[in-house]
Order: sequence, then C-alpha cells, then structure tokens
Amino acid sequence: YKFKLSLLALTMVASTEAMAASADEIQVYDEAINNVGELNVDVHMNYVISGIKTPAYDGEIPAHHSFRMTPEFAYGFSNNLEGGLYVPVLRDANGNWYSELARLRLKYIGDNREHGFYWGINFELGPSTIRTSEQRWNLETRPIAGYKSDDWNLTVNPIVGLTLSGNSHTPGFSPAFKISRRATEDTWLNIEHYSDFGDINQMKSLSQETYLTSDTEIFGHGINIGVGHGWTGESNNWTIKAIYNIPL
Repeated sequence: YKFKLSLLALTMVASTEAMAASADEIQVYDEAINNVGELNVDVHMNYVISGIKTPAYDGEIPAHHSFRMTPEFAYGFSNNLEGGLYVPVLRDANGNWYSELARLRLKYIGDNREHGFYWGINFELGPSTIRTSEQRWNLETRPIAGYKSDDWNLTVNPIVGLTLSGNSHTPGFSPAFKISRRATEDTWLNIEHYSDFGDINQMKSLSQETYLTSDTEIFGHGINIGVGHGWTGESNNWTIKAIYNIPL
C-alpha cells in the first residue's frame, strides 16, 4: 500500500511541477489492446527534468523543463482492432500552455496474446504544429513483436516514421524495446529503451534514452511510471514519465 502511494505521489510531482516534455507519449507497444466495445483514456505525462535547451529548428520549443500531457482515447472495434485519438497539450519552460493538434491511430494485435510469441502493427497519422515538428503532416508505422511467459514479457517496436508534407520524404528509423519481469501479481518492473537513428539512408545514433519503469495499479487503475536517462548529446538527460489508465 505504501509502495502504491509513493508511485501516486511521484505521478503528482510529474504532473504539477514545471509542465512539458520530450514526446506526446513515451511508450513501447506490447500485446495490450481493448476488448470489443471497451472505451478508455490513457493520460500520458512526460516532464523533462534536464534536457536539450537549444531548438533544432526555428519555432521548436526545446525539451528542457517542458511538460506534455496527452489524453489518448482508445476504443475496441473488435478483439483484434483498436482505434485511438490523441489530444496533446504542451507547456514550455516559461509556463506558457499550448494546445497541439489531434492525431489518429489504428492498432491490430493477433489472437495469440497470453503466452508465447505475439505480433501486431500500429499506424498513427496526424498534423503537428511547428512547436513540436518541423513538418506539418506525419505518418508513423509501428510493428509490434514480442514473447510473453508467466513472468517475462519481451517486446520490440521497430518504428518507421514518414513525413507527408514538406520537401523531404525519407523514412526515419526509431526502434524501441521493453524488457518486463513480474514482481507481484499486479506489478511488473521494466527496462524501456528508445532510439532515434534519423533517416534510413544515412543512419546514425541521434538519441538513446533508457527508462526504468513499473507497470502496476493504483486504486484499481493501471499506471506505467518511471524515469529515463539519455546517453548521447542529442538525448534529454533526465525525464519523468507516467501513463495513467482510466476506463470510461
């Protein structure tokens, strides 16, 4: 009980101290998917304690001391197909709030999800403002592959992003993976890693960030919470993240 209250306190710190962040969501997709007719919202909260201070292009809001909160509404069209809607907001290091543009996603997960190998794919499409992306329209394709046992869950997302506006349409490669170990009936301990290798025609390590996280329950609601550290000059140094699930 004390452990769960401490996690809740950390979530409150992440959501009330200087608000803004590095991405609308910091998450590795695994076998989880809504059942048919199930509707919920995942509230993503990411706060960059120490991060990049210089804009990568004119108009970008730097990640340092920024916070993003993104409600993600998800609905199960079938037991294999789920749709989602992101509604992100952003606060910069000076305390200014911005409403970002909504995006859509569609996720498919195969039937075998309880034990052994599982697979799926997720597509995300939508516009961005100049505050968070140099290009207006972007498409993300996220394959999902993993293996799950009673006590382990290993997942990889070899993500490919494509800009649909502007002059350059070279795909970018940003893989992520998650290693999870069951600690209790309701709690998993995880290592999550997020990479950005830039355009696939001239790949190089731009960003490498590793997070120590936990998936657990607080007052009956699922939560993923943790802290991450960057390993390259183009990574944020320290970031707190939380994802809080609310059934609707």
